[in-house]
Amino acid sequence: MRFGSRYALSALILLIALAAAYPLCCRLRAEIYVCKAENFFKKGDYRQAEISLKTAADWQPDDDRIQKEMGKVYLRRGESYPNPGEKAFFLIQKSKDCYLRARQLNPLDAETAYELARAETYLEFLYPKLYPEAKENPYHPLPYFEEAVRLKPNGILYHYGRVLYLSQKKQEADLLKAVRSLCRNYPPVYAYLKKEAFCWSETVGTACEQGLEDAVREDIMPRDVRMMTALIKADRKDWASAVSYYESALGFKTYENHAGNYITLGRFYLKKGEPETAEKHLFHALKLSESKEKTMEQIYSFYRDEGQAEKFCPFYQQARQCFALSSRTDILAARSLADVKQYREAREILTELNQNNADAEVYYRLACISEAEKDWERMDIEIQKATVLDPKNSRYYMKFAEVLTRLNHLAEAEKAADAA
Repeated sequence: MRFGSRYALSALILLIALAAAYPLCCRLRAEIYVCKAENFFKKGDYRQAEISLKTAADWQPDDDRIQKEMGKVYLRRGESYPNPGEKAFFLIQKSKDCYLRARQLNPLDAETAYELARAETYLEFLYPKLYPEAKENPYHPLPYFEEAVRLKPNGILYHYGRVLYLSQKKQEADLLKAVRSLCRNYPPVYAYLKKEAFCWSETVGTACEQGLEDAVREDIMPRDVRMMTALIKADRKDWASAVSYYESALGFKTYENHAGNYITLGRFYLKKGEPETAEKHLFHALKLSESKEKTMEQIYSFYRDEGQAEKFCPFYQQARQCFALSSRTDILAARSLADVKQYREAREILTELNQNNADAEVYYRLACISEAEKDWERMDIEIQKATVLDPKNSRYYMKFAEVLTRLNHLAEAEKAADAA
C-alpha cells in the first residue's frame, strides 16, 4: 500500500512536470518554424515562408508575432505583382486579416498598427481600380496611422508614414499638424522632408520651422534642432542667423563635431562676408580630418561652387606649411588656378609633378588646360599619354576622342570612343 502510494505520487509529479513543460515545448517548436520562415523570406521564397508560419501557428495559435510575420509575407507577395489586380488584392486582404488578429492579441503594439495602415493603404489604392462602379471606398488607413503614433509617440517611422499618407491624400490641415509634430519629435527629419518633392511646399516648410521652434523651447535634441534651424536660415539667405544657430549647435555634444561641420560653418561665414573667419574654420576642418586630401577636395569644391576659386590657392599654400599633404592636393591647386584662367601657373605646378613621377591624372589636367587654350596638337599628346598610363579610364578616352575629332582624325576618334 505504501509502495502504491509512492508510485501514485511519482506519477502525479511526472504528470505535473509534463503539463508544465508542454507550453514550453510548443513555443520552442513554433520558434523553430518562425526562424525557418524568416530564412525563406530573406531568400524571397514567400510560399515556403507562409507554410512554415502556418505550422508555427498550429503550435502557438495565440502568438501575435506569428500573425505579424504572416501579415508581412502576404503583404510582400501582394506587392510583388508587377500589374496588381484581384490576386494582389486578395493577398493584401489576407495580410490585413493577419494584422487584425495580431492587433486583437496585442492591442498595444504600435508596429502592428503601422503595418495594418500600410496594408490598408494598398487596399485603398487598389479598390477603385477593381470596383470602379463603387461610390465609396471602404478602406481608411488614417485611423491606423493615428493609432501607431498614439501608441508610440516617439516612433519617427510612424510619424513619417502618416505625413506621407496625408500628403498623398492632400489633406492640408492635418498634414501641417503632422509635419509640425514630426519636426518637434525628431528635428533631423527636416533634411529628409525637403527632398520629398511631392509633399514639400512653402506651407510645409513653415510647419517644419514651427516644429523646430517647439523643439527648441522644449530642449529636444538641442544640437540637431539648431543645425536644422541654421539650414532653414541659410535657405532664406539669412547668413547671420545661420551662423549663430550653427555655432550654437556645435556647442552641444562637442565630441560629435567633425570636419564637415566646420566646412559648413566656413561656407556660412563666407556667405556672411567674413572670409577670414571662414578660412579659420576651414583650417580647423583640416585639423580634425582623418583624410586631409579628401577634405582638401571638399574645400576646393566649396570655393569653386561659391565662385571664389581664386581663394583656394592661397589657402592651399598655407595648409601645405601646416600639414603633410600628398601630390593630389597639388593637382587641386592647379585646378583652382585653371578655374580663374591662370593657365601658366597651373601648368607649372602640373609639369613639376610629372618630373618626379608621370601620372595619368596630371596629363589629363594638362590636356584640359590645352583645351581651354585651344592648343589641339598639345592636347592630343597630353591626353594620349593619360590613356597610356591609365588605359581603363573611360573619361580619358572620351577626351581623346574629342580632340581627335577636332583634328579631323575621324577613324582614330571612333576607336577612342569605342574604347571609352
